[in-house]
Amino acid sequence: MCPNVNQQPTRTRSAQRGVQVLLTVSGILFLVAGLALAASGASLGSALGAVNDEWGDTEGSADDIDSDDNGSESDDENGDEDETGGDGDDGSDTDDGDSDSGDGGDGDDQDADDDDEQDDDDDQNGDDDQDDDETHTLTAIVEDEDGDEIDDATVEVDGDIGSSEEQAADDGEAEFELEDGDYTVTASADGYEDAETDVEIDGDDETVTLELEEDDGDDETHTLTAIVEDEDGDSIDDATVKLEESDLFGSSEEQDADDGEAEFDVEDGDYTVTASADGYEDDEVDIEIDGDDETVTLVLEED
Repeated sequence: MCPNVNQQPTRTRSAQRGVQVLLTVSGILFLVAGLALAASGASLGSALGAVNDEWGDTEGSADDIDSDDNGSESDDENGDEDETGGDGDDGSDTDDGDSDSGDGGDGDDQDADDDDEQDDDDDQNGDDDQDDDETHTLTAIVEDEDGDEIDDATVEVDGDIGSSEEQAADDGEAEFELEDGDYTVTASADGYEDAETDVEIDGDDETVTLELEEDDGDDETHTLTAIVEDEDGDSIDDATVKLEESDLFGSSEEQDADDGEAEFDVEDGDYTVTASADGYEDDEVDIEIDGDDETVTLVLEED
């Protein structure tokens, strides 16, 4: 019996040792596994934390990027609006393109055409105003009946609105700067009768020739001598002589006879000469003055 009893504890101890070894090995395995799991958990936590941090950084960067983009877009929009305002366009680039290529462009072209037409009208009006204010040269040539220049002549130009300008002829010519219009040109010189002509200035220079005829002496005066005497041919010193023009409204002049004579300066024309003296009857004579001096004799008869 004893041998069997001894073997049984031995087997028991062997089984216990086996269980202990198994448990030990299992414990070691579990410990290694726990350590591995712990290490894995730390690595996973770190990994998850890194992932979370990266994700947060990414979101922050995205937010920053969005913010920057929004700011950039806002700035770009403001810049575009500024540029748009400067260019006179409204809306986006696409709208600008449409506006430039579509009706807006046609409107600008139309406005440009209108401006060009307005400029043309202004230019035309400017040309018309310039034409209206433009002056031209009127040359007046003064000569006698033989075609010779009259140097001492005077030329006067009268406009149709009451304007007047006068110049002395230099070598028989006088020049006037005149605007378009109708004018009367008159030339005069000593010893000549005046001459005049009408001229129209209409966009060009003009030249007129005025021919002066010599004065025939109609405006010159002559001497009319009145002699007063009695029937015996003796002069009557205290006589009075009266000279009257034959015209209805003619003038008259009266003088006392000096030594029986009286002298009058008269122009050409018809006159009546009357002499009177105390104690004598009046005497009257008609005479014509025609370019020469004349003498008349009046004989007074006693009362």
